[in-house]
Amino acid sequence: MKAPELVVSATPHIHSGNSVQKMMLNIIIALLPAVAIGIYFYGMGALVVAAVSVVSAVAWEAILQKILGRQLALGNLTAVASGLVFAAILPPTLPWWMITIATLIMILLGKEIYGGLGNNPFNGVLVAYVALKISYPEAMITWTPPAGDIMTELPPLQVLRDEGVGVIWEYFTLKDLLMGKVAGTVGEGCKIALLIGGLFLLLRRNFSWHIPAGFLTGIVVLSGILWMANAEKYASPLFHLLTGGSLLAAFFLATDSTTSPVTPGGKLLSGLLAGMLAVVIRAWAQWEDGAYFAVFMAGTLTPLLDKIRPRVYGRVKASATS
Repeated sequence: MKAPELVVSATPHIHSGNSVQKMMLNIIIALLPAVAIGIYFYGMGALVVAAVSVVSAVAWEAILQKILGRQLALGNLTAVASGLVFAAILPPTLPWWMITIATLIMILLGKEIYGGLGNNPFNGVLVAYVALKISYPEAMITWTPPAGDIMTELPPLQVLRDEGVGVIWEYFTLKDLLMGKVAGTVGEGCKIALLIGGLFLLLRRNFSWHIPAGFLTGIVVLSGILWMANAEKYASPLFHLLTGGSLLAAFFLATDSTTSPVTPGGKLLSGLLAGMLAVVIRAWAQWEDGAYFAVFMAGTLTPLLDKIRPRVYGRVKASATS
């Protein structure tokens, strides 16, 4: 008789105390400071984008769950968290109706059509982002400059692409890049707030260190190689880390528990591939920032990366039993 591989004892069991609702609440708490600073710099437009994204995501989830005959699950806060993360990667000038269409895509094609929470093969936020980027490319690169004295109204990565590496440190100071006093999306600007939010999520065990470490290492390694090969053409690793969606993608998108690998090795490799791909897109593709596209494409490899498994101890080799 074959022995069972997993034995579950009789109740009662000890609960870890964690839940989907707590994990989503952690994400909301971690991201709110970065979004609030974006609203401070970009004004009412950023606030409208955040409000429309969150409210429409919740509304679409309620409507679709009702239509599909599923129990309403708004209390787990996944729609609120997804709406806030989505708002963070949008320009503060995006019209409300584009956001509303995109959140429908996010909830329908990114979650509900596959059976609901935990069944989606792709990150719904990134599915909606890709749809907007392809359908409304001009609207996705229309920016609001931050309040105060600034040298340019364009985001750092667009300046890098348009004017070259020679002028970037004339336009941007390290302090402005850290604080987010540059043009950009609603929530990707303030790197200090994103770093603190990411560390908060790590301490709350929303994710392990493997994916963010792999992602940031991938950016540093490839951008460092290009920079050392030709510093007059390629920006330094520090510039790549402090611009665009590097930190937002590393902590809030690449770590999506449903669409990222489950093994430590798979997580590291997924993050590393996404980080390096982000630099490739920034250097040679048509978009100025490839962080979000890179995470989306790396997510498609998750079923393959999940085959990278740790060695199982206690297994008897076939040769030993013969």
